[in-house]
Amino acid sequence: MKKKFLCLSVLVSFGFISCGEGPRPQNSYSYSDQNGSVTNQQSQENRKKIKNKEGVRLTNYKTNGYNLYAVDTDIKIGEMVQEQQMKEFKRKKVAIDPPEYAAVKTRIENIVKKIATVSDKPNFPYEVHIYDKPDVVNAYCLPGGKIGVFTGLFSKDKGLINPANDDELAAVLGHEIAHATQRHVTRRASTMQSFGILGAIASVAVGQTVGGEWQQGFDQMVSLGVNLTMPSYSRKFEREADQVGFYYMTKAGYKPEAAIDVWKRAASRKDGKDYNFFSSHPSNGERASNLEGWLAEAHDIQNNQKIIEGVKK
Repeated sequence: MKKKFLCLSVLVSFGFISCGEGPRPQNSYSYSDQNGSVTNQQSQENRKKIKNKEGVRLTNYKTNGYNLYAVDTDIKIGEMVQEQQMKEFKRKKVAIDPPEYAAVKTRIENIVKKIATVSDKPNFPYEVHIYDKPDVVNAYCLPGGKIGVFTGLFSKDKGLINPANDDELAAVLGHEIAHATQRHVTRRASTMQSFGILGAIASVAVGQTVGGEWQQGFDQMVSLGVNLTMPSYSRKFEREADQVGFYYMTKAGYKPEAAIDVWKRAASRKDGKDYNFFSSHPSNGERASNLEGWLAEAHDIQNNQKIIEGVKK
């Protein structure tokens, strides 16, 4: 019954066909058009360096993907999934926000605040929780900004990042937050619905019971297994989160090289558990290579930002 209620909340107000999400926060490294005209008088040689190998600029990403759902729906999904998750962890006696990780949690919250400020959704109700599961090397950001970090992410034996390194934390958090700001879960739901996968919308709109087809569709978007609730994304959305997350951490002032280091590390690791970072974020080195292609632009963004901040002082 709870799952049905969770799914129903996703479509509870089906009058909203809301694709408009407002303007992207203005970045200090702006472009005058889509064809490569740069406003800060860069040379032609430098212009060639601000694209990755596919010819895409770091700042050139879509913010208004096809989405049938209101932003409030994303927030409701995140709140309800987090509530379910925490109840399950308490039942399994998994520690939530253990005291020994209080300092790390505070640092993560500060990083999230900085990234959120420069993101496309600065007003999401961001919230951070640490779950004491050393066997899970992962983190996630649910729709609407609810963030979960598993202690296995910075385990000395199997971890992926150094918990004392804010730049590496920002690399992972920026990527996960990008999934939420780009609204990947509800965008995927919208696509599935367009193909008739989610069943009759009319019955949902008038409050009737949600059928098994919608539940099946939701399970494809949010994996409910091994006592975990973790979003699942397509390769397209993973690539989008790589780009947007890299931009966010850069704009927030963190070292972009850290993201490249993290992805290279992930590419060298193998883990058969489908809820670990190495499986849920497949990497063969291409992801790090793509970020390297944006490194020059990332440096230009930060350098230009420092100049502007210096002028303001």
